[in-house]
Amino acid sequence: MKPQVDKESLNQIASQYHLNEQISDKQFDQHFHHLCFQWVRSMIEPGARVLEMGFGEGNVTRQLLDAGMRVDIIEGAELLVNSARELYGDTVQIHHALFAEFRPEHEYDAILATNILEHVGDPAETLASIRQWCGNDTRVVVTVPNAESIHRRLAVLMGIQPQLDTLSPRDHLVGHQRVYDMDRLTREVQEAGFRIVDQKGFLLKVLPNSMLKDMPQALIDALYAISDQLDVRLLGDMGIVLRKEG
Repeated sequence: MKPQVDKESLNQIASQYHLNEQISDKQFDQHFHHLCFQWVRSMIEPGARVLEMGFGEGNVTRQLLDAGMRVDIIEGAELLVNSARELYGDTVQIHHALFAEFRPEHEYDAILATNILEHVGDPAETLASIRQWCGNDTRVVVTVPNAESIHRRLAVLMGIQPQLDTLSPRDHLVGHQRVYDMDRLTREVQEAGFRIVDQKGFLLKVLPNSMLKDMPQALIDALYAISDQLDVRLLGDMGIVLRKEG
């Protein structure tokens, strides 16, 4: 049975994670979004029309606006829609909808599905929707947590979790339905009618966030910096850029 993801469940995740000031390790999300934006910015020009799938805490939105992008947001959680409107007003176009409900009025230069596929009930359905929103020149940026990350490999070796793709308590907290390895991610996007034109990995993650946050900042910076020297399959998050086939 496919997991149920609706506006009520998205509101619950927004309340327990995104809007919860008691969560103490969000700096890793913020740093990831900063690096991801730098990658995205290398592909698109100021003035580009960009669709963000999910608002989260607006870490990417602010960077897009500061870089002169025109931004649309699809967000299913009413709490996060309200947060986006409070922060950005009419400088962005916000659509309160599930992805399957969204019908864009125009094509986009870029679609950002950053850490989205692990949350949705049906990834194939979501990818099919994204393909319908694409023009011939649209770039789609997809990122997902990596099931083969070093910290997950170590957790299996230590007996902390039985398999690489076992969901942790933090996965459940943030609403993950699954984690991906590169083979699964590649298969799903190709089956949806996309080709991969670029890839990138983020963070040599050797420990979970709860332990990394107490490490020296110089070490954290080095674990991010070394990522471009390593196989994407070893890193904490994987990113790919897609173009639609045909």
